Amino acid sequence: MRIEHVDTGSANEATVRIEGLRQPVTLLHLTDSHLTEVDARDPDALDSGRRQRAHFAAYSPGGLPTLEHFRRALAWSSEIGADAVVLTGDIVDFPSVANLDLVADELAATGLPYLYTLGNHDWHVPHLQWSDETRARYYPRFHGLTAGNPAYQACDVGGVRLVAIDNSTYQVSSDQLAFLQAQLASGQPCLLCMHIPLYVPSLAPAVLTTWQAPIMLAAEGWTAETRAAWRVRDADESTRRCYALLTEGPVENLVGIVCGHVHFGHADAFRDGRVQYVTRPGFAGGYRVIRLLPG
Repeated sequence: MRIEHVDTGSANEATVRIEGLRQPVTLLHLTDSHLTEVDARDPDALDSGRRQRAHFAAYSPGGLPTLEHFRRALAWSSEIGADAVVLTGDIVDFPSVANLDLVADELAATGLPYLYTLGNHDWHVPHLQWSDETRARYYPRFHGLTAGNPAYQACDVGGVRLVAIDNSTYQVSSDQLAFLQAQLASGQPCLLCMHIPLYVPSLAPAVLTTWQAPIMLAAEGWTAETRAAWRVRDADESTRRCYALLTEGPVENLVGIVCGHVHFGHADAFRDGRVQYVTRPGFAGGYRVIRLLPG
């Protein structure tokens, strides 16, 4: 399958021509909105919610709340004639009931299909320890946004398969890898959606400058100190196999990857002819319009 990534000259757009695609497909990609809504249903998170709201307002153009940026971006979906919305994690800064209800209501109001995959903040609550136990406790809150399976899911939009993998722990499990392989074996063009970007050499310098740690999937360069600070263990065997599949394996119908996490935009090939699009964070007004065209 011939895939051609077209240079649009815009940080907010991506255009890909796909051999055999029968109709154009337009997607709105949102990531890292870091919504901070909380109410009495999560009383222990009220104080941290206020602190986080002030924190992100300091990085927001015009000091707008993250909720306003989220609503403006979703409204843009109508302007561009989007066929679906793709959300790649940290849409909420913590999994309060108010945050999740808001996201569900705002997405429903668009009338569009959507694919939601989790980031590391989606399931973490600021006043609790960052741990597998916390993740397991709050993971079920995302069943309504992820068709009952936050770990992996897929949906078809206009002849393109959108594939979501939750790699918010910097790992890809063997079950997730098997699911990804099955989607890639379907013969349909597949767009992979996940939170944490693949390690790409051209992405690494800016990541290290911004975060002082290589916060990418299967990245080298971690130290004992940065692993402890970011709670990242060595890559599992299944994670290494996933990275090898995506960068070297037989993935002819993989259109590309969309992701976020690092809070700045970037686009570059992770293998010949296939591009990873890291989109600017929603809390700073970021989004990306992805146009998939017959090639």
